[in-house]
Amino acid sequence: GTLTRNLFDGEIDRDASPTLSLFSGTLRQPTMLELPFKLKGSVRVMTGDRRLVQIDETPKIGAEALRDRLGQCAAGADLVVLDPPPTLGKRLRAALIAADFVVMPFVPARESVDGLGDLMDTIEEVKREQNPGLQVIGLLANKVNSRSGFDRRILDDLQEAAPDMLLPMMIHERTSVSGAMATSRPVWLGATGASRQMAGAEVRKACTH
Repeated sequence: GTLTRNLFDGEIDRDASPTLSLFSGTLRQPTMLELPFKLKGSVRVMTGDRRLVQIDETPKIGAEALRDRLGQCAAGADLVVLDPPPTLGKRLRAALIAADFVVMPFVPARESVDGLGDLMDTIEEVKREQNPGLQVIGLLANKVNSRSGFDRRILDDLQEAAPDMLLPMMIHERTSVSGAMATSRPVWLGATGASRQMAGAEVRKACTH
């Protein structure tokens, strides 16, 4: 998926550790990535592809399957990041059922914000029926244009409507962020320019919140 592509610029065998195996078929183990930068510990991934639409299209695959099988392949992991699509459906619901915490990144655009109400309704339904321990961390504004009055109005409206939901940090639209994504490196790694340093500080602040 997008998260994997932004983390690793090499070729990954998508049949070795397909995310689909977390829902059906023989359960596979995550693939370890050899990253071009040093970090403590290791990173392992389950890859996504277009076959994941089968989850939404196959009635016999239950949304609870991910939670039931995730513990088997993620045993011993300090942190598991689930990156479902932003559209409502079985894949998103499965991630909410399996998760301990949820962060909702959004772009300050009307079509993005309009879907937050339905997402919150889905989260409350999952908490009520399937995962009462799920904790909502909040809304993370992403790709914010600091020069846009429209972006500012969207954020002000959200702050007024849900003051306890909007996180105190945001990630601005910067070329240094897109450049880091294109080279599959953390934006704070080797941050020498002012823009890159500010972008790195914003991303790290969001990650450590």
